[in-house]
Amino acid sequence: MAVALVMGSTACSDVLDKGPLDAYTENEVWESVELAQSFLYPSLNYATGTLIWEDKWTDNDVIQDDGTASNVNKEQIDRYFDVGWNPRGGGSDDKVGDVYENIRKCNLTLEKMAENTTFQEEDKAYLIAQAKMQRAMIYFSRARLFGKLMIVDRVLAPEENMELPRTNTVKDTYDFILKDLQEAAPDLPVTAETGMLTQGAAYALMAEVALHGAAYIENGQDEYYAIAKEASENLFALGQYELDTNYESLFNDFDHSQGSKEIILAQWRHENNTNFDATWMQYLVPNQSNDKKTDFATPDLNDAFEGWIAMFPSSDLVSEYEVIDEDGTAKDWDETSYYKNYQQHGGYVSQAIYKNRDARFYATIVQDSSMYFNSLITMRDKGNLHWGSKVGSIWGTSITGYIYRKGVYTAKPLLNTNPTNYHYIVLRLGRSYLNYAEVMLRQNNIPVAIEYINKTRTVHGGLPALPTTLTSDEAWKAYKRERRVELVHEGDRYWSLLRWGKADGKPIVEELTKTHQAISISEDGKSFEFIELPDQRSFNERVFTTKRYLFPVPESERVNNPSLDQNEGW
Repeated sequence: MAVALVMGSTACSDVLDKGPLDAYTENEVWESVELAQSFLYPSLNYATGTLIWEDKWTDNDVIQDDGTASNVNKEQIDRYFDVGWNPRGGGSDDKVGDVYENIRKCNLTLEKMAENTTFQEEDKAYLIAQAKMQRAMIYFSRARLFGKLMIVDRVLAPEENMELPRTNTVKDTYDFILKDLQEAAPDLPVTAETGMLTQGAAYALMAEVALHGAAYIENGQDEYYAIAKEASENLFALGQYELDTNYESLFNDFDHSQGSKEIILAQWRHENNTNFDATWMQYLVPNQSNDKKTDFATPDLNDAFEGWIAMFPSSDLVSEYEVIDEDGTAKDWDETSYYKNYQQHGGYVSQAIYKNRDARFYATIVQDSSMYFNSLITMRDKGNLHWGSKVGSIWGTSITGYIYRKGVYTAKPLLNTNPTNYHYIVLRLGRSYLNYAEVMLRQNNIPVAIEYINKTRTVHGGLPALPTTLTSDEAWKAYKRERRVELVHEGDRYWSLLRWGKADGKPIVEELTKTHQAISISEDGKSFEFIELPDQRSFNERVFTTKRYLFPVPESERVNNPSLDQNEGW
């Protein structure tokens, strides 16, 4: 069956170009394979969008201009807080309905395909598989937030209400999601056009659902790890994916990413309906220009940056990127010969702490004295992006001494109203390798875990391979570090921290209680210190208690539906 490229929510097949879907009668929709497929396109965009998540709730980001994230991080929320029980928009589009509207589309497709007697079996199976996987994607995005869910697995009659209870157990929720994925996978194609669901996407998501669910379910953890292991191995056996040797372009170049063999599933947004301000770039790019900076700030910029920067790399994240020392070994930046020589003899900070870092550092972080777009960026005292170098305000400059490069297309200047393509990677092989490594760690197969950690570590990081003789504690430490630097801003960090804390029975996730600092580099670039954040300090306070392993079911939903019980602690 022919399929069309899914780009955001606007690109569609020729049949949709003839008019809106609601211009057709229901009978016409379900008598045409093309129209039935087109019926599922919006919910595919929604389902993919539900898995796109920022790092603002984690120790990766220092934030500003986001009171919601700040309140979550400080736990200044209560049972009336709605983190997304039934959100509109799927993360990036406010025109595609809410959770249960899109679940209904999936259920309606399943019902109509069960009744259909005219489509070829292959077409029916493909539409059913898409509907089941989309339903699984949406429910998984809510399960991570709430645990037990109100599962709607059929089309409700008009006279029925939505006063359904949540599942009896968290495991019931995850069992339902996994069953959908297990049934969908065989009938999805091995290869498909960009943006469409595939067997690989089903296996990759299945592994992650089982891995995450194992930390939360009441029993059956070994069974879930076995599911995650088998799904990962089924994904690898497809032979369709390989690590991209150009890590930076994987995220920062639209054309390159479309041809990347590493990407398993992404949301692709087309410039026909997407402006700069509708992408993450709006919130990653600073707001600074020669007209806005002080006279003493140097050097002059070759670009006018018009972003609305809202998140900055934390110094804690930056410290996680290892350095290849003169002896060829990987070390923390403050344990290298470069840094020890600097301590003894002085020199430039850039040579002492930024030299020979993990290659992903340069693809992810913009540091002092590095190129960004067409400009030399300086974040030292009196530098062009230093927090003290903007006339009348600190806002729009860096408040940690770093800004993000990952996720920003720098090939051309970008202004908020300019059209742009953009992509959000949801699933890729590097992530799946690390999921498999975690399963191996849980099964105490340390050598194989290290083998899979080394895949991303060496190809993307350019770091020497870890020995397979590491102890379990050493392997876990290396794994958690590798996952952090590999998957920055890919919607992973928060869920991984919760998963590890929950699986290990921790009352506090220490990483989510970090006190953040900024790096302050002298005007001459020869000395530095870590200081309190120059701004937004109270905004970046962090608290974590056990109740935040799951969020509250919003009280407004419980008033409307008395069948809904509440999560512990709320």
